[in-house]
Amino acid sequence: MGISAWLGVIRDVVLPRGCAGCDAPDAVVCGECRELLDRTVVFDMPGTSIGRGYACAWYGGAVRQVILGWKDHRDEECDGPLSEAMAVLAARCLQSTVSGMHTVLVVPAPSSSASVHRRGRRHTAVLAAAVARACRDMGIDARVVPLLTMDHVRGRSVQMGGGQRSRRVSGRIAVRRPELCRHAHVIVVDDIVTTGATMRQCVDALRSSGTQVVTCLSVAYTPQPDAATVRDSVARDGTSAA
Repeated sequence: MGISAWLGVIRDVVLPRGCAGCDAPDAVVCGECRELLDRTVVFDMPGTSIGRGYACAWYGGAVRQVILGWKDHRDEECDGPLSEAMAVLAARCLQSTVSGMHTVLVVPAPSSSASVHRRGRRHTAVLAAAVARACRDMGIDARVVPLLTMDHVRGRSVQMGGGQRSRRVSGRIAVRRPELCRHAHVIVVDDIVTTGATMRQCVDALRSSGTQVVTCLSVAYTPQPDAATVRDSVARDGTSAA
């Protein structure tokens, strides 16, 4: 066992952690909070091949605490539970969608350079890797390709209203190397879909580069009171939530 592993053991003995969602003892994400990440929330996503996207959970309560701790407070132990939730979602919702495709590019939604600097990493790449693994388990050649960039964006999106968030990303998302994705099938992955502004910008940028965006996946979706087309199903039997 390496030094870092021993330090982790000592830390857990001296300062045992609690669940990132509810602070229940001795769990990164406890069983009850993990169940909250095992839903299938279906939302409209114009511009994609199937016209909709999927999320593991509703954004709020314990799920919100898990995500904020993970992305903004460097609780990287949550990589495991969140990656597992995304892999389960992908296996549940993409089987019929990607069937027959030889190659799929999984593209993480971009973060601003300030956010990347603050967090010390591109956190959505962890989720994209889990989705790519799930696709490979279905027999699809899938790989993570960070094609998108977000430039000259200020302010944290979680602190903004819907209109502010839309203006924050408007025209700021671009494809880094269009030649890598032209005529490709793409799945876009993000942590939270609030108004859908960021996802739509991602989809529009990729489509403008000649890419076919199949769908979008996220950990959580924020309830929209006026969005009658959002559906929620707790499908744990492997059936599609279409």
